[in-house]
Amino acid sequence: MTKSGAGAPLPHEVEEVIVRVLAAAELASFDRPEVEADLRNHFEDGLAAGRTIEELLDRFGDPDEVGKTIARARWKPLCRRTSGQYGSWWMSSAELWSEAKLSARSLLRAPSFSLLVVATLALGVGANTAVFTVLDAVLLAPLPYDQPERLVRVYEKQIGNEASALNFLRAAAVLEYRQWDEVFESFGVLYTYREMGGDLTDGDRPERVVVSYTDAGFFEALGVEPIIGRAFREEESIFPGESSGRTVGAPVALLSHGLWERRFGSDPGVVGRTVQLDGDNFEVVGVMPSDFDNPFGSTPDLWIPQDLRLGGFNSWSNHYLSGVARLREGVTLELARVRVDALVHVLIESNPDADEWGVLLLPLHDDVVGESRRAVLWILAVAVGLVLLSACVNVGNLVFARSLGRGRDLAVRGALGSGRIRLVAHLLMESGILAVVGGITGVAVGWLGVRGILFMAPDLFPTLMTPELNVRVFLVALVATALALALFGLVPALRFSSTAPADALRAGGRAGTGGRRLRGARDVLVVTQVAVAMMLMVGAGLLLRSFAEVQRVDLGFDDGGVLTFEVHLPDARYPDGKSRHTFHQTFQDRIAGLPGVEAVAATSWLPANGRYNIWPMTPDFDGLDESDRWEGADMRFFVGDYFDVMNITLVQGESPRNTDVEGSLPVWVSQAYADVAFPEGDAVGSLLFAANDTRRIAGVVADVAFEPRGATSFMAYVPHANYADNRNWALVQTVRAGGDPGALRERIREELRAVDPQLVLFRPRPMRSLLASARAQDRFAASLMGIFAMLALLLSAVGTYGVLAAAVAQRQREIGIRIALGADADSVRGMVLGSASAMICAGALMGAGGAWAGSRWLQSLLFEVDSTDPWVIGSSILVLVALGGVAAWIPARRATSVDPARALSSE
Repeated sequence: MTKSGAGAPLPHEVEEVIVRVLAAAELASFDRPEVEADLRNHFEDGLAAGRTIEELLDRFGDPDEVGKTIARARWKPLCRRTSGQYGSWWMSSAELWSEAKLSARSLLRAPSFSLLVVATLALGVGANTAVFTVLDAVLLAPLPYDQPERLVRVYEKQIGNEASALNFLRAAAVLEYRQWDEVFESFGVLYTYREMGGDLTDGDRPERVVVSYTDAGFFEALGVEPIIGRAFREEESIFPGESSGRTVGAPVALLSHGLWERRFGSDPGVVGRTVQLDGDNFEVVGVMPSDFDNPFGSTPDLWIPQDLRLGGFNSWSNHYLSGVARLREGVTLELARVRVDALVHVLIESNPDADEWGVLLLPLHDDVVGESRRAVLWILAVAVGLVLLSACVNVGNLVFARSLGRGRDLAVRGALGSGRIRLVAHLLMESGILAVVGGITGVAVGWLGVRGILFMAPDLFPTLMTPELNVRVFLVALVATALALALFGLVPALRFSSTAPADALRAGGRAGTGGRRLRGARDVLVVTQVAVAMMLMVGAGLLLRSFAEVQRVDLGFDDGGVLTFEVHLPDARYPDGKSRHTFHQTFQDRIAGLPGVEAVAATSWLPANGRYNIWPMTPDFDGLDESDRWEGADMRFFVGDYFDVMNITLVQGESPRNTDVEGSLPVWVSQAYADVAFPEGDAVGSLLFAANDTRRIAGVVADVAFEPRGATSFMAYVPHANYADNRNWALVQTVRAGGDPGALRERIREELRAVDPQLVLFRPRPMRSLLASARAQDRFAASLMGIFAMLALLLSAVGTYGVLAAAVAQRQREIGIRIALGADADSVRGMVLGSASAMICAGALMGAGGAWAGSRWLQSLLFEVDSTDPWVIGSSILVLVALGGVAAWIPARRATSVDPARALSSE
């Protein structure tokens, strides 16, 4: 029998049955058309399948009973309480528990679906938990000090020069700032110009420790007190007389909790004992708490007082101290800045030596975090949020696909008496179980993710901001899971719980308007997934390409095969420049004799490690105006074959090997400085005032980067031999060797013991690993964004495959009819692939637009790469299309294998 067209009259017997059903159902006016359409579809599909009217009516049953069943199963307003098991909007605890068990059994019967949903949720929630843990520790959590919102970092900056860099403080200026009681409740300083160390030489073995020079105001400003003993007193930094030129104040010391435990066995009687540091005796006056961390750099093992007396280093021209202050109660940051500006002008007018230096206050938290780290974390937070969105969309598609196949089952439950609330509860219970299991697994994945992030970038986070899972992070994970539950559980629950009872008896399996709407919604979700994947792929591509550009940049030196380490010379045994330089020469001669060693040297500061010792440097000849004098060059002091060790090119002049560095005052300058100061190319042999003396330029060397992205500055290299008396320079030893330089560590340690058994070989590290640490932020951002992009890409492929596979399964009858009517495999395959192409292309275009919109935000992290790079965007589109094509191919092939006879005869 031929199938009636849409809206065509049905046989008289069927029309009577429909009228009786509608009458018995007592439907509202807005429900009647939908139910009538469902009944007509049922009979039309049965007739189209070749069944007779008698068979259909026999299977349908008593129209009056069917109508009553529909009446019981239709939605009842929540404000009308009905009785019994058929429509109650309230469920007892026993009924809820029954639904929970039923839902659990239902999920166990579909293990593949359940595991895929849990795994997808775990990845999305876990990635967000890991990144939010880091975000919470670094950006959201307050600093671990008393009332941290009142703490500020204090800088000096040139007045009238907004582009000038933030500078360290001068000790002479600090003595003035400490008196500004109307602004600061307490004011402290510490020496952070470079990390300092010392050798603890009492006991069985010498131990290298990190030492911090600070004053009493530092601990007072942070609101920290020792757990044993006392902190420093003001008079231990400021006492009678002038500074001797050293940074050490009174001979007292504070121990860190870690040093107290490992060196002194947590002895509570350690206060009052004497420790020997670099041959000098210091009395222990206290032990700091175990949770006390230094806000600037690594936490030291030992604190000693900073000498703040005028004289020596503590002049008005030497910037070398870091300042931290606690604002007075009730003084806001804005008010403090206004008052400080006024006080600075008074200071400059009353003291000409103060020079034109202003004071800049920054919230301590902002200063510790830094702008670049803040930008990286917020960008990664947005990226991982997109991953969670993609995961939730993917789970939604999985649930929708499963629900589309459960329409008959849900309708039968409704026909048997389960009201809509009961069906909603059942579906939400399933979603809830999946969300809870996925959320718990996600927290575990997040914990592993935090460990992975710390492994990827161990030096990226300040020591006082170590990411750890806590209650706040757990609550965020819980909220994320709840949102996921609402997203992928509620919509299908409401849709399928309203399935009409007549659908349970429908033979043809024809989808109604609601099913088509739901499939359309699923297509939109796939487009969303593809768009998210596109945005993340573009971001990852830009960061990866940027990191590749950073790796390729010419830094002006070769880090391969170079071992670096430190050896600290105590003033007690090396009191003058001659003894210090003699040690370096003797030690380097012994190292040079080791097998495989090619060159040995030492320097005051390694390249690509930031700027250091920025001192005035001026060409020393007549005829220059004051405005023509170049200042602000990075001064480097070296011993041995430094240019050979680092493979720094000698452009002009003679090598230090061929120069009398002890009998004369030579200096080597960078190419950039020579080009500006000596444009005629006559730099070699010219005189230069640098490092407090007039020196002869012995050579010009290639520019060397002071940071890992290749930025350079004016540089000068001064032999340590004729400047060792200035101070006890903390030189970093460098050794170039064939093969693995790390294999030389123990041999070098033996040579050091032979020269001076009390000295410690400290931090032996390959130069390549130091450079990798300096590039940690670029590598971290690129790696994590790449991982997120791969996750989104995988989820997008799974979602595309799931939608197409479900579409093929649901359209088997249609496909069977097409094949029966003569459609070939290529046209059927093209139908499926065409649907996939439309979704993928739409998503790719949306994602490209989203990537373009967010490109300016990402630009601050990029190096030598445009945020709208067409190569990255184009390759991302190609990858998405290729992967989408692979995901669509399997359902497309499956569509061509549909058996027309079986498809048409299936119910």
